[in-house]
Amino acid sequence: MQLEQEFIETRNIIEYSVDKQFFSKKNRVHLVRAVLNDCTEQLFVVKEYPEQVSPVNMEASLLVALDKKGLSVPKLYYKGKGSIVMEYIRGATLVDALTDAEYYTRKSRDYINIKGLAEHLARWLDGFYRTSSQITGKSTILQDINLRNFLLGYKLYGIDFEDCREGLIEEDMGRLLAFIVTYEPAFTTFKMGFAREVYYALARRVPLNRDRVIAEASKEFDAIRERRDMVVPEGIAGEILLGDLSGWQV
Repeated sequence: MQLEQEFIETRNIIEYSVDKQFFSKKNRVHLVRAVLNDCTEQLFVVKEYPEQVSPVNMEASLLVALDKKGLSVPKLYYKGKGSIVMEYIRGATLVDALTDAEYYTRKSRDYINIKGLAEHLARWLDGFYRTSSQITGKSTILQDINLRNFLLGYKLYGIDFEDCREGLIEEDMGRLLAFIVTYEPAFTTFKMGFAREVYYALARRVPLNRDRVIAEASKEFDAIRERRDMVVPEGIAGEILLGDLSGWQV
C-alpha cells in the first residue's frame, strides 16, 4: 500500500505506516498512521480500487455530497486515480455490535436496547434515501447493505457507497433482512426480532411495499443458499415480518 505523492505533499506527511488491513472482498482497505511535519500523528483510512476507475469517482462524490447534507459518513480527504483517503471512524461494525448484544442478552445482562439500535439504523437509512435522491435526482439505494458497512461510535455511520445505484428501497430492505438473520448463529429469535424491528422502524418513516420486501428478501435467501451453501428454511422471508417468532431457536 502506497499513499499517492500528491496527498503526501498536501498533508505534509514525512512518514507513514500501515496499522491494519480491514476486511473487504473487493478492495484493499488499510488503516494508515501518518507522521506530519509538525511531529503530530494522524490516522487515515485508505481504500484502493484494483483496476476500477468508475467506483472511485462515484464513491468520492457521494461521500462529499452526503457529508455536506449532514449525513453521518466519513469525511473525504483525498481522491486519487485509484484510491480515496477518508476519515478514520472509531467504533464497532454494526454486525459486531449485534453479535455482542445477542451474547449479553443470552447472559441476561443489559447491553444495547435492540429497539433503539433498530431506530438508529432506520433513521440513518431514511436520511440516506432522502439525501441521495436529492443529490442524484433519482431513487438511489446502497445495494451492498450488509451490517459491516455501518460503524457504531458515538453515533451511527455509513461507510461504503461504491455499489450505490438507482433502485427501489424495498430491494435494499429485502437484502438487509436476509443479511441480518443469516449472520452466525443464523435464524435465532434475537436476529429475527431485530430484523423485524428494523423493517417496522423504517416503514414508519418511508412508505414500503411489504410484499415487495418479502419478495426481495426471498431472492436474497436464494442467492445465499447458492453462495454460502447454507440451509435456509422455506418461507423464512414472510416469517420475519408476519410469523410467530417464539418457535425459532434462541
